[in-house]
Amino acid sequence: MHAPGGQLAVAAGVVAIGAFVLGGSFYLPTGGGYAQVGPGVVPRIVGALLIVAGILLVREALTGGFRGVDEAAETHLPMHWGYFAWASGGIVAYGLVIEHLGFILSSTILFVMVARAFQSRRWALNVATGFVLAAAIYAIFRYGLGLMLPAGIFRGLLA
Repeated sequence: MHAPGGQLAVAAGVVAIGAFVLGGSFYLPTGGGYAQVGPGVVPRIVGALLIVAGILLVREALTGGFRGVDEAAETHLPMHWGYFAWASGGIVAYGLVIEHLGFILSSTILFVMVARAFQSRRWALNVATGFVLAAAIYAIFRYGLGLMLPAGIFRGLLA
């Protein structure tokens, strides 16, 4: 049986990203902080899970392709460059402003821009959802794990 080339490439890419993340995590310490969980633990878990997911995708691609996906039909669909620009712009903006605005606001901006890339026009809901999620993640890392994320403009408030 012929494995769809694009699907196999995506699956191999997921394995490669997982290996890259897992390999890089060994340069980070594993212990530390209040809960004795250092910055290397989460990337190790994520890297391992990406490798497992990639292997499962490789198996699925080799056994007839991703279920419910017609790769031949997918190649004829147009690229939506505007949506790609929203998501890419969100990632670039995140990297540029995280140190200045902090984790919570930067993550909120990223959430809103990616939501827009997925065609959402519910701006207020997206801002609120992004802010609540980012604040919860910040609280878990800062107060639960004792790991510092950039506070940015909330520096005095989140001490």
